[in-house]
Amino acid sequence: MTVRETMTRHAILRSAQRGISLADVDIINLIGTEVENGYFVREKDCQEFEHGLKTLADHARRLIGKRLVVSDGKIVTAYHARRAKERSLLRRAQDRSLTR
Repeated sequence: MTVRETMTRHAILRSAQRGISLADVDIINLIGTEVENGYFVREKDCQEFEHGLKTLADHARRLIGKRLVVSDGKIVTAYHARRAKERSLLRRAQDRSLTR
């Protein structure tokens, strides 16, 4: 159960009045430091979160061109697709999306 699902009507009203959106509530719960009766977002919490995002983005960039082949919900192989294969895969994916 998320924090948002456990918000009282009062908390929803006050958050809205104070410009704190439901998405903000989720992020506070995710990155904030747990304190007495709740969470508090410190500068350090934001810096750690930003560092984690940067690390994740760098890792994602390293994966450009990699392919996983999935059959029956299981990964059967993985490889680095050549340029021609990449174009072929993307062309077929685009063709499938146009026919739906």
